[in-house]
Amino acid sequence: MVCKECGKEITDESLGYCPECLAPLNEPVIVNMSKDDIKKANKNLEKKEKEIQKKVVNDTVKIKPVKNLGLEKEYEGPFIDLTGYVKSVGTNMTNLFALIGAVCLYLSPFATWMWESLFKVKKKADLFDLGGKNGDLFLQAPVITGMAVILLLSGFFMMLMSAREYVKPVWKFRYNFIARFIPVITATVAFLIVFFNKKYSKSIDSKEAFKKTAVSIGQADKYSYGRGIGPILCLLGIAIYFVSVLIDFLSYTKNKKAQQ
Repeated sequence: MVCKECGKEITDESLGYCPECLAPLNEPVIVNMSKDDIKKANKNLEKKEKEIQKKVVNDTVKIKPVKNLGLEKEYEGPFIDLTGYVKSVGTNMTNLFALIGAVCLYLSPFATWMWESLFKVKKKADLFDLGGKNGDLFLQAPVITGMAVILLLSGFFMMLMSAREYVKPVWKFRYNFIARFIPVITATVAFLIVFFNKKYSKSIDSKEAFKKTAVSIGQADKYSYGRGIGPILCLLGIAIYFVSVLIDFLSYTKNKKAQQ
């Protein structure tokens, strides 16, 4: 290459200038910008910087971890941690309430049989009239049989949910309060269907007639009719379990807000 200023041949063009006269090899690029153009460019730059900062803040909020709720860990215990569950019942009131509610609900259909066996009376009408030799209501009303099965399954599900943190298949439902409230709904519906069933009401009325007859012949001490403890156990079980889940829900909500 030959320098345009002095005419000397340049062997090293990477220098960008003539080593003889120091003239630049390439003509400089001149950009004409007005003051308005400079102000506009500065505004655009500031706008882009603010957008980048805003995006960084939003991304930080989105990925903010939730701590102390147990959501970040995985189940590491045995398939069924019976020892851990027994200990939790003694230290965790919500687990204890859930277990008590489940037991009450599970026993409610058998109140008749237990009453007959423990107190040696002829009959003690209860919610389902199951058990004993005279469980005639259970045999004569298929809808009541079906509701009894639903109630027993609801009681089993309540017991399972009370051990949710110690049984691997249900561990993931420990914070799923919709799933934990399901047995409350099913048990309540089953109770209402039975309690207002016509055959159930007629059975109670007929047994009351037997009691009057027993009173007239001086044998009333062997009969104890009425709606009995079955409905009480059923409603008590539903209520206690509901309270246990409600306490857990309120505690979970409070902790979650505290972490945000």
